[in-house]
Amino acid sequence: MIRSILLVSAALAATTPAMAKDRGDAAAQADPDKKVCRYDGATGSMMRKRVCHTALEWKQIDEANAANARQMVNHNNMNRPAIGNQ
Repeated sequence: MIRSILLVSAALAATTPAMAKDRGDAAAQADPDKKVCRYDGATGSMMRKRVCHTALEWKQIDEANAANARQMVNHNNMNRPAIGNQ
């Protein structure tokens, strides 16, 4: 259960910054208090949910998601057995 939650959060962390860059929110990045809305697709649902935060909050969310993804990848790499020691 926990592993599936971590995998879903890693997948979201990997896709969210890419989606933000694709939209070109240059105007929102200029004003950190401007409200920016994104559509979030929940796993297992065909309906997307509209989520609104300020540009500064989105930046913090994206940074936290990226940090979580890096931590999970590093943790998985540390727990992987060496190739010659099987």
